[in-house]
Amino acid sequence: MTFTSDVCYGNDNGLSALLKGYSALIPPLHLKFPLHCSFTEVHTFLLHQVLLDPHLKQYPPSGRYQLSFWKWAIGHLERMDKYDEDAEIDTRIYDRYLSLMSGPIDRSSPPPDSYVTYYWKPPSPLGSANQNSHESITLLESRTTIESGTTGLRTWCASFVLASYLIANPEMIHDQTVLELGCGTGFLGIVVATLQQKLNECHQSHHQSLPAVLLTDVNSGVLSRCRDNIRLRCNQSSNHQNISFSTLDWFDSLSLPLSENAATAFLSKASAGVVIGADIVFDPSLVLPLVATLRLALSFESTRMAVVALTVRNEQTLTHFVTEAGEQSSTCVVR
Repeated sequence: MTFTSDVCYGNDNGLSALLKGYSALIPPLHLKFPLHCSFTEVHTFLLHQVLLDPHLKQYPPSGRYQLSFWKWAIGHLERMDKYDEDAEIDTRIYDRYLSLMSGPIDRSSPPPDSYVTYYWKPPSPLGSANQNSHESITLLESRTTIESGTTGLRTWCASFVLASYLIANPEMIHDQTVLELGCGTGFLGIVVATLQQKLNECHQSHHQSLPAVLLTDVNSGVLSRCRDNIRLRCNQSSNHQNISFSTLDWFDSLSLPLSENAATAFLSKASAGVVIGADIVFDPSLVLPLVATLRLALSFESTRMAVVALTVRNEQTLTHFVTEAGEQSSTCVVR
């Protein structure tokens, strides 16, 4: 299962691609308009499932993105309109577009922060009896690559890969404290927290407290954004009562003696069963401290494994990390 395929919604003639694309701020250039559907089908879907959707009204994409999306969608609808005498575009769609055109959108400035919503389907038997139901994850993200000196304010592809791996293997984190290195926007934290709650329900363990989710980063701004996203009422993670947010500097793991450094104290207290991290190997200078942190975490009896998903940006950096991490038999690298 992935966060980008139509399997999240089932077979719906491609209409869900419009919703997913709009919710995730996919540029219209990369969206496929479902021309094989009738005008009525597409128009009704765009009006009620996109424009008037309560969730997307409360957590909308940025005005800049909406302007480009509705210009693109209206253009297609108007071309379809020519072949259907009874077709008429609802004035509410035009009103939204016109209001965006008259709004204060500065295209010369960097794109503003925006809510982004991703959809996914839990595996059986954790999912709903309704085969068409899905879970959503909503985040406030930066739309620039680097903001305030960090790349941690937006979600990257490796997080989707690791999330898909965890969703396909949910028992891996059942009853396990999960520690994330480099938590970023909180995307993986929300996935883990949601899976833990569903596993608890599936195993009828409502009377038991949920295992902990420990989210860490070295950047205080990233931790603050992660905390805010985790606590959004629309995310199931907001109902999880055992999530914490902590500063963790991997370079502390290189300080000697190990028994007295800050990383050892934190990891000893954490007692994590599973350590995860996504897209955290992007700078050669971070490889040794990251591997030292993983090695330190895995030295505790409570830690069963570490699972890391990587994006290949530089082959030498990747090889360096895989070589160093490969010495740890309990580290799983997902590419």
